[in-house]
Amino acid sequence: MRNRGLIFSLFLTLTFLFIIFACSQRQQKTEDNIKIYTTVYAFEQFSRWIIPDAQINVLIPEGADPHHFEPSVKDIQKLYTATMIIYIGDTDIDRWIDRIKKELAEKGVKVVRIQDYIPLRKYSASNEFDPHLWLDPVFAAEIIKIIKNTVQEIAPEKKDIYEKNFLDYELKLRDLDRAYRLGLSACSKRNVITTHEFLNYTGARYGFNSYFIVHEPAEEPSVMRIKKLKDLIRKNSIQYIVSEQEGQNIAMTLSEETGAKILPFNTFHTKSQKDYLKEMQGNLKTLREALDCK
Repeated sequence: MRNRGLIFSLFLTLTFLFIIFACSQRQQKTEDNIKIYTTVYAFEQFSRWIIPDAQINVLIPEGADPHHFEPSVKDIQKLYTATMIIYIGDTDIDRWIDRIKKELAEKGVKVVRIQDYIPLRKYSASNEFDPHLWLDPVFAAEIIKIIKNTVQEIAPEKKDIYEKNFLDYELKLRDLDRAYRLGLSACSKRNVITTHEFLNYTGARYGFNSYFIVHEPAEEPSVMRIKKLKDLIRKNSIQYIVSEQEGQNIAMTLSEETGAKILPFNTFHTKSQKDYLKEMQGNLKTLREALDCK
């Protein structure tokens, strides 16, 4: 009987240790194996600010035009292995995720659709929603809050860490917003020419107008559009064209006809190693020059 009792006690001890080990393994998996997919690079970087220990990947490859990205079967399969997916919503960049979001949620994937939290503006030239809200520092702060709230549901044991990371970067984004407000408050011009339509949110936030050469980077400018922009440049003494890297050829077309110089702007469309905060300061410098700010 004593041996039987000893064996039973040993069994209980081993069972208890197994449960402790299993719980520990589950917690370790929760903390260290969070796998996130985002559709645009800015969201990847925002996620890394809040959850630096997560495995974070951007779906749209470097150099690809996000407005015409077509996911492969492999890209779609990846999403079913994710812990969390962050995308914009009903835009030409990633509306394809809308078609599978219900299935993803049923598989236990946290699907974060930014449009469900932040209302999107429509393009001026079409009925499509404009996806470029990450170029507004105020909206960027809202996005990292959404990411923080979601990951706290996934890994509540690290809630305080995520909260601290959020507060650190929220402060940086508020400083960035303040720099934009001050930097763009005393400008002699209120109109800027861009290669494609990416400054709607930024212009609405900081009080300037943007006029684009083409609606999307892959398009060719029409003769009528070039004529209208040439008239706008002449009437408003505009000296610069603001261009993202992929729009250089488009900008060159108008530059050669008007003498307007091309200024660089980072739209964060695709993956790179460039820091969002640093690049947004560079974008501010470009806007200040284009708008002739004091």
